[in-house]
Amino acid sequence: MKLWRPDSVILDSILYDGIELQVLRDDIYPFIGGGSKARKAVYYENFLSANGYNAVVTCGGIQSNHNRAIALMAARNGWKCHLCIQGFEERFYQEKGNALLDRLSGAEYELIQPEDTAAAMDNAMDRFLAKGYKPYYIHGGGHDLPGGMAFVEAVQSLKAICDNKGYKPDFIFHASGTGSTQAGIMVGLDIVGWNDVKVVGISVARQRERGLQVIADFADSLAKHYGMKEKYANRIIFSSDYLFGGYEQYSQELKSYLTCVMKKTGLIFDLTYSGKAFYGMMDIVIKHRLEESNLLFWHTGGLLNVLK
Repeated sequence: MKLWRPDSVILDSILYDGIELQVLRDDIYPFIGGGSKARKAVYYENFLSANGYNAVVTCGGIQSNHNRAIALMAARNGWKCHLCIQGFEERFYQEKGNALLDRLSGAEYELIQPEDTAAAMDNAMDRFLAKGYKPYYIHGGGHDLPGGMAFVEAVQSLKAICDNKGYKPDFIFHASGTGSTQAGIMVGLDIVGWNDVKVVGISVARQRERGLQVIADFADSLAKHYGMKEKYANRIIFSSDYLFGGYEQYSQELKSYLTCVMKKTGLIFDLTYSGKAFYGMMDIVIKHRLEESNLLFWHTGGLLNVLK
């Protein structure tokens, strides 16, 4: 029995450097370690159960929140799980955080290089099929229909809460990785009639051109699922100005800044995902003089990355 609605959201208010913000707290989402990947995992769980799957194959980095969420979701259902983990064994076995939970989850895993991901996942699918399982191929980061639906429905819950408070955001900022979160939020906003709300994705890895393309493609396919004809290519706001060198890269400036934010707000930000997004948001707000706008930060989590 589920003890909460999977589309539920928690909205928090903070004041930082004189700027008032609403924070959607997916960092404390109440399921298998929290974060936006846990939100997606609930929707995968419902989809897999409804369609008779009993095994999953997916991929991600050594500190992948997605891998952790899917591995624990599979464990709680007694399903087989195979993780294709992009990285080196020495680091994987040394680190804690998500890597530790992957090791403890009971999932099968193999360490691979990124360029070998497709072949490794295909081979794992074939092995499960040969053993009589019904496996489901989950793209990295939850870049599938259930992952997008999770955020469409979260936006619907957000709208209900905001209506009760008499509040409507002008901007929603968040960390953008594979693009399914941003696509889901944008489609959800259209469904609830908030298509004038601007969604700003702060990239954690991809350069601008590639990021724009994958978000637009996924948003178009997600909209089609809901019977909508909208096209998103010209509506996406996506910044790759805050990569700090790339995925899992950061500077001492970013680290010091986020430590200061934590001391002043009690919010915890990691250096790979949500921390870059918060830093980027505040920089954009100041540069473009958006301080008087209604600003919402969608905190996608990252606590376990801090504890690695």
